[in-house]
Amino acid sequence: MTKEFPQPAMSVSTSADTPSDARAAAHARRIRAEAAVWVVRIDAGRATPDDARLARWRARSPLHCAAFDDALAQWRSADALHVSARTDAAAQRVDRRAEQPVEQRMEPRARRPAARFALASIFTPPRAAFASLCVALGVGAAWYVHAPDLSTSAGEVRTFALDDGSIVKLDADSAIDVRYDAHERRIVLARGRAAFDVKHGDARRFVVRAGDGEVVDIGTAFQASLPGDDAQHSGESLVTVTQGRVDVRNAWGNLEAGAGQSVAYGDAVRAPAAAVVDAYSVTAWQRGRMVFTDAPLADVAAALNRYWKGHFIYVRGSAATLRVSGNFAIGAPAQALDTLAETLRLQATRIAGRVVILSAPS
Repeated sequence: MTKEFPQPAMSVSTSADTPSDARAAAHARRIRAEAAVWVVRIDAGRATPDDARLARWRARSPLHCAAFDDALAQWRSADALHVSARTDAAAQRVDRRAEQPVEQRMEPRARRPAARFALASIFTPPRAAFASLCVALGVGAAWYVHAPDLSTSAGEVRTFALDDGSIVKLDADSAIDVRYDAHERRIVLARGRAAFDVKHGDARRFVVRAGDGEVVDIGTAFQASLPGDDAQHSGESLVTVTQGRVDVRNAWGNLEAGAGQSVAYGDAVRAPAAAVVDAYSVTAWQRGRMVFTDAPLADVAAALNRYWKGHFIYVRGSAATLRVSGNFAIGAPAQALDTLAETLRLQATRIAGRVVILSAPS
């Protein structure tokens, strides 16, 4: 159905690393990542410190237990969590339960009130933050049950040729479904952001479904993003035209836009409307760049998470509202993070080597 254009590849290896060493290192990294996810799951209210699943996970090996304790200790030392006396007692119960036989740990018990860690400040809702963390660390999230036709993971930007000759470029952590039939060429943007260069000379209309609206091609190249995927317009779906024209429509109306123009629409309670955005900035990812103009640091961190595979950044407290302007390479998110931390004089605390908490110095 599609042809993926070849992408430059880069690999690093050392003769000192034997296959068994590499597997052991990868296994340890995986456990540390899972430990970080457990801490965030507890904060998000999706688990409790005395959760039987956590107890079973900790009991798998001393490495599992040590990884969780280390992740929790780092989080506490960063003052990212406020732990109550009840939570401390619950954490002690985890240790005792880990020492019990599996049969005892799995006995039915009365449901306790959910003890929970309170995060001082986080820039995304708990569910979205946890989902993003799972994607970034490569740990599966239970609600991602549909396998899209074409997708990218964190850190990947790929270009595909569709059956009709149209070209689609997927930003990192994005996905589409391709639904071509005898009457219509329909694309469903399932996640993230995509740019389309439509092949003409086909009698079937080309339609992109994004959120609560549709983009109908009128001879054009354009990109579409779902809410939360553009720092300049994070609360709505955004369509930006780079060539030709499109007709953007939802249940409440429609609006045509030409090259250099953008259209936004939200939860289908109003018709699509012209959006004042910097087209150069919102399409910069197609050129391998991240461009921000007076954007909140929280939004900048969210963009870095998209391109930093295996890592996740939290911004807490007053640091989330700091304003950022800059131009960064999407292939060097770690360098961008270092630049931001140095320029804004932020404290960067790492958990399990993969989760980074950015906060203003105390």
